[in-house]
Amino acid sequence: KKSINLSLEDERIKKAVVSTQSTGDKGDKLEAELNEMKEQLLKAEFEKKELERRFRLTEDELDNQSQVRNELKKKSINLSVEDERIKDDMKSQVQSINEMEELISLIDKRYEELELDYNETMEDLNAL
Repeated sequence: KKSINLSLEDERIKKAVVSTQSTGDKGDKLEAELNEMKEQLLKAEFEKKELERRFRLTEDELDNQSQVRNELKKKSINLSVEDERIKDDMKSQVQSINEMEELISLIDKRYEELELDYNETMEDLNAL
């Protein structure tokens, strides 16, 4: 009986050892999976930080572009105002030139009239 019991006990111990080895293998597999998951988590955290950094850079770049666009709008408005001022100045100069031409024309007419009067007066004087 003892030898049967020992055989049974041996079998039970062998099964326990195999079970323990199997559990150990499972534990090793679980530990390997856990390590792989930790590595993936670290990679994901790094990628998250990198994306956040890129997002901040993109956001900063958009802010800069917005500022540049606003400055360009202001410059455009200033240039439009300056352009209108120049156009007004040119219109004023053209108007002044037209007025001067009219004045010169009137002076020329008056000169011709005075020249005719002078010539007539000289003719009358010569006739005396």
